[in-house]
Amino acid sequence: MSNQVTVTNTPRKPFGMFKSVANAKKANLTYAPRRSYRNHTHDIVETHTKVKALLGSLAGVAFSTAIVAKKQKLSLKNPLNIFKLKYGMKEMIAVCGLGIIGGASGGMIGSDKKKEKMDEGVFQFMNATVPLLGVHPVTKMIDNSKYKQNLPLRVAAIIAVLFAGMKVAAELSNFINDPHDKVPDRKLTIWDSIANIDDAVGAFAIAKIPVVSQLEKILPLIYVWCGYRAGKSN
Repeated sequence: MSNQVTVTNTPRKPFGMFKSVANAKKANLTYAPRRSYRNHTHDIVETHTKVKALLGSLAGVAFSTAIVAKKQKLSLKNPLNIFKLKYGMKEMIAVCGLGIIGGASGGMIGSDKKKEKMDEGVFQFMNATVPLLGVHPVTKMIDNSKYKQNLPLRVAAIIAVLFAGMKVAAELSNFINDPHDKVPDRKLTIWDSIANIDDAVGAFAIAKIPVVSQLEKILPLIYVWCGYRAGKSN
């Protein structure tokens, strides 16, 4: 009587669990699994893919900021004017969206992981915009209350709204990417919260928190990073 081994094919999970430490060692990966999970990469990302993702993201952000600058009557002949742009929800969505589209599109060129990059692009976009939608009404509510001068309360409320919004964004992106629930959901991790600092910067800019709101000047750079993350995801 011979021993039989049953082999089952497990479908690739775009936002599922990444390789365990044991499996990573067996595959001779030099990429630490924890870092792999944080960066949304199942395998080591090749340099040319990173370059294409970065260039695509830069192009998307440059195009969108040029449009915003034109509407705000700022000339980008002086590159430093990019740090003078004023951001509301529309501007953030436009710059972030085109940056992610550019990064994901660039990373897809010559890649067999197009679905993964597209899914991560959806996640990045939802996670960068959905939490912000709750910030404006919350800050308005505080402004119309007796606590409008309470800065600690305002900051705490914004942080709470951001984390709740990120959870909602994750649920929405999972539904969009996998409406029939065929693969495990992409889980929101603490690394996502740390990496997606654009949410906090954008929220504080909208809420006009003193000093911190000045960080809106670097929003284009943060959105380049969002697009890059989508483009190199595999």
